[in-house]
Amino acid sequence: MAPDDKGHHNPASTDKETNITNLNNLFNVKVTHPSSRSDDGEQVQQNDLTIFGADATMLGETLRGSIASSCDKPKRGSTATGSSDEEAAAARKKLKGTFTGVLVPTCENMWGVLIFLRFFYVVGNAGVGQACLAVILSFIVAFCTTSCLSAIASSGGVVSEGGPYHMLSRSLGPYAGASVGITYYLGFALLGVLESVGAVDALVMAAPSLADIPGYHQIFGGSLVLILNVVVWGGIHVVTKLGVFFVVVVGLTILMFYVGIFVSPQSDAIEMAGVTGLSASTFSDNLGPSYDDGVRFGTVLSIVFPCFTGILSGANRADVLRDPPKSIRNGTFGAITISLFMYLSFMLLWGAVATSDYLKHGPYGTEAAAAHLRRLAGVNNDEARTIVGQIVWPHRIPAYVGIFISSVSQALQCFTVAPRLMQSISADNLLPILKPLSVVNRKREPARAVLITTILSIALSMIGNLDLIAPLLTMCFLVCYAFMNVSCLMLTLLKTPTWRPAGIFRRRFRLWYILSSFVGVVAALAVMIIVSVYWTIGVLVLAALLYLYLDWVGAEAEWGSGFAGLRYNFALTALQGLQEKVHKRINWRPQVLVLYQVGNGADHSGGDGDTNSMLSKMGCHDLLRFYGQMRKGRGMCIASAIVVDGDDKRVAAERSRVAEVMAQESLQGFADVVVAPSFGEGASYAVQLAGIGGLRPNSVLLAWPSNWQGRSDEACEFVRLLQFATNTGKAIMCVKNMSFMPVGERSIPMNGTIDVWWMIHDGGFLLLCAHFLKQHKVWRGCQVRVLLVMEHADDEATETAKSNLRKLLTGHRLLDNVVIEVVVLHDDAMIEPYTYDWTMKVNNRGDDLAATEIGFKRQNTLPTSLDDLFNGVLPAKEEQNPSSLPHHPSLQQRRVPNTKPFDEDLEWNVESDLLSNVHKKIEERRSYMDRLAQVNAFSSNSQSANSLKVPSGGASQRRPSTVVHPNSARPYMRMNSIIAERSKDSALVMMNMPDIWSTETEKDCASYMAYCDCLTKSLDRVLLLHSTGMEVFTRF
Repeated sequence: MAPDDKGHHNPASTDKETNITNLNNLFNVKVTHPSSRSDDGEQVQQNDLTIFGADATMLGETLRGSIASSCDKPKRGSTATGSSDEEAAAARKKLKGTFTGVLVPTCENMWGVLIFLRFFYVVGNAGVGQACLAVILSFIVAFCTTSCLSAIASSGGVVSEGGPYHMLSRSLGPYAGASVGITYYLGFALLGVLESVGAVDALVMAAPSLADIPGYHQIFGGSLVLILNVVVWGGIHVVTKLGVFFVVVVGLTILMFYVGIFVSPQSDAIEMAGVTGLSASTFSDNLGPSYDDGVRFGTVLSIVFPCFTGILSGANRADVLRDPPKSIRNGTFGAITISLFMYLSFMLLWGAVATSDYLKHGPYGTEAAAAHLRRLAGVNNDEARTIVGQIVWPHRIPAYVGIFISSVSQALQCFTVAPRLMQSISADNLLPILKPLSVVNRKREPARAVLITTILSIALSMIGNLDLIAPLLTMCFLVCYAFMNVSCLMLTLLKTPTWRPAGIFRRRFRLWYILSSFVGVVAALAVMIIVSVYWTIGVLVLAALLYLYLDWVGAEAEWGSGFAGLRYNFALTALQGLQEKVHKRINWRPQVLVLYQVGNGADHSGGDGDTNSMLSKMGCHDLLRFYGQMRKGRGMCIASAIVVDGDDKRVAAERSRVAEVMAQESLQGFADVVVAPSFGEGASYAVQLAGIGGLRPNSVLLAWPSNWQGRSDEACEFVRLLQFATNTGKAIMCVKNMSFMPVGERSIPMNGTIDVWWMIHDGGFLLLCAHFLKQHKVWRGCQVRVLLVMEHADDEATETAKSNLRKLLTGHRLLDNVVIEVVVLHDDAMIEPYTYDWTMKVNNRGDDLAATEIGFKRQNTLPTSLDDLFNGVLPAKEEQNPSSLPHHPSLQQRRVPNTKPFDEDLEWNVESDLLSNVHKKIEERRSYMDRLAQVNAFSSNSQSANSLKVPSGGASQRRPSTVVHPNSARPYMRMNSIIAERSKDSALVMMNMPDIWSTETEKDCASYMAYCDCLTKSLDRVLLLHSTGMEVFTRF
């Protein structure tokens, strides 16, 4: 089958002018060349056929690719004139109909030498019953495959174009189709060689003296293979013309066998040898099996099934058929039906004409063939020659010639199909090594593929004995038939839009396609297993290895597949059945949305801000590389690169770059580029729209902006983005000082400690992220140190917290050899941004978890807050003190004296007024929560006179700071000094972020940034985290 100019496989088509003419006749529009003029010199008016802006010429060009033609392509620019109609009619005469194009070549491919030299051997061993069973079982496989072949051919889409390989590759996918196609090609090459060897045996039967030549099988077999391939080189039309002659000769030979069986025995000597003539008693004696040693039903089935291996001949010639769907359907069904009755009649007649010993061993009591697999006549074929000579009528010599021509005919058909199959595979350009074989000559014949097939076939013919390869030949065809049925079954079940065979929209036809293809798959696999379990495994492993090799080195194909549709349906069903809440609550894993800006002004990458340098352009993807170190969470990754005011070319380049980085880091996920006026706006788009259904991201990873102090608008944009992500139920992972992270070229194994600073809440999220990082080779050599920040705790409380946390980590098998330290604070103001709203968070979390009605035990969950290290259950719904630990019975309700005064002369390069604004906003927030608590209390008990009182332990009962500081920023600075004292030299510091108290003004946003900067000052690598407070980290 010839490819087009671009090397892709196209069915041949009629002339371009014919297409345009047909369109003109359809719409009654005449299309002329713009420069054509009438006899009087005036310009002829051109009537363009315009459909949605495309004129008739364009439409004809579009439709041309899907119309079959065997003639050469006309030159571009030719017009639809009267001469084109004549050329189209001439070209159409060259196309074949059902009889010569499908029925004859299919019968030629099936009616091989086995009918004449092996059917009597099958009946002698298997008996009439099992011999007919072998024929019927083979027919079922052929019938179901023909049904699928007809459906594919009549579909009308891209799947129906071309031969069996084209159908398989466009339905199963490029790699699966190519692997099966190569197996199918190998089967055709082997079958051609076997038939050539059978022809040599028939030649020796006619001229026994040739057997005296040493190596006659190799000499005559190789020569015959070469001659047949030279004939194939002449073109498929030569083979088609010879086909009619061959089928007539084969038919006459079959007739000679029929007549010979009916008139047997032709002499008393033949009757004495075991030929009884047609007899009911002989038929009764041969009904049951009589296997020789080493022969079984699988053996005779491997002999019978190749007689049905030519059913795809019509599809192989789809490019020379006048009406491919109709011809393939009628011709193939007709051929297999005729063959079924002929094969069954031979089995019945052989069983009624001679004894089983005669059929197995001949008149001399020896085996008719040297081997009992699919050996044709063996090296010593005197016995087979004697059986044929005694049965046929009127004379044995014409029968020997007919057997020879039958073998040559089938071999010729195999050598015709095999090169075109290989050329189709190579034309798809899936394997670069096969690319040269896609070239065709001026006659559009695959000359190079013919040459390769010739060399391969001659090499195989030199073996001389193909007994061990013969079962593999049968398996090769069965694999192709099985996958043909699989493709039809998948396309029908998936209801692919391009799958439109006849009657597909009617229930009974759809059920027929499903039933026939399913039975075909089961029958093909059953035949494979019956023939040989070992060869079944071998050929399936061969096809799998070919698939893996193609997937490894193959190029990307431009078409879809049934397997892709199957994966799509599975994915769609899984998405529809995935419950987002349960997925988020129990089997929690980080589904991360990575947000970063690329291109000019990509300061949100955390780089040095030198946007004009190549280093900065490369470094903007470092955040994505950092996520690669957390991929042990086995969650989904969506990389959203934000491009500010980018054009189409820039967006395409950035999208390719993101995909390249993900491939380099072996990241499994999805990537896209978002174009927006600003980073914040683009990030908000991604947060809202990323994911689908239960596969929406539950976490956001982004970089902390550098040099934000001079750009308050960017600081405000960033904080509001954090607030927006939190409000949409996303956890936050924020990398500070990205340029110091060991990613990309700086990726080296780290030593030291990973310090996890657990302040009041988000403990489970911190511990889980530390565990994920610890699995990566960069952080594997670091030791994790968990620092619990507690207020007013005595020694008993600290030991209890450490012991319970260690038990929980051991039970969850997290963070082996972890070091746990407790940092006791003597001033509540140091971490007041973490504690001011803790009561409300605890209540909301309790309500939310209770609403899910999920049953799990406390010991199966990671702790979220420090309270969880002491409580035996999840936080109750009742109000708790915002500074949770002091109200536990194991903690003293007193303040441990401050042994170290504040350094009043401490001068830091921070915005002190912004830090002072933190305290002011927190106080305002507390007042608001006090009023909210009073309203809630009133609504819950409106009839109580004391309903306006704030509940005990509520926000109004918070314990005020025991130390009054003239500068409210000093406690935050002091907290940083405590952190820096312990973690300044750590490999990584992980810390939870406080809730955002306000985003009303730019100063409020900047104060939040200033507070986080204050806590992490003097730390090289920091990962800030903030959970939603609603996650449950369980173990099973």
